Amino acid sequence: MSRGASRPLAVGVSGSPRSPSRSKTLAELLLKVLTERGYETRLIDLAVLPADALLARTESAEVDEAIRVVGEARIVVAATPTYRALYTGLLKAFFDLMPQGHLRGKVCIGLQTGIAREHYLSPDYGLRPLFASLEGIPVAGIYATDDEFVEGAPSARVLEWVTELGGRAIALGGPAPTLP
Repeated sequence: MSRGASRPLAVGVSGSPRSPSRSKTLAELLLKVLTERGYETRLIDLAVLPADALLARTESAEVDEAIRVVGEARIVVAATPTYRALYTGLLKAFFDLMPQGHLRGKVCIGLQTGIAREHYLSPDYGLRPLFASLEGIPVAGIYATDDEFVEGAPSARVLEWVTELGGRAIALGGPAPTLP
């Protein structure tokens, strides 16, 4: 993958083992907002990567490439359904493969979906420490319940949250340069 040096990179990591996924939809929407504001974006769908490599049982060029791309990003988005009031083991397994300091200086955003409104702090007590453990800079996240999606599509309220969060990420990560 060759990137233009003038466009910063934002990477979304979808930690859902299922497709389609509401959490993956949130990541795609946030990446779209960032693309519209001049960022190059890439989505890493963990569900399609080799499971044995994600569990560190074997080597995989695909997993190595995904980790490398996250290391190049200015903004890292982790999207996951809420499992056991936290995040998926798939997402944890991927971040566990990263070397210490891999997220140093990167703006990190957590996106979670779930059934129970009571888990709305999951991005704060789960993903924030995950990002901080790799020296990332955690910022505000989103927790959206299933009833905030209509026929699989996010409500206007959720779309507004995603757009606002994209603006915050750019304010912290830096705007993309204006191209001539």
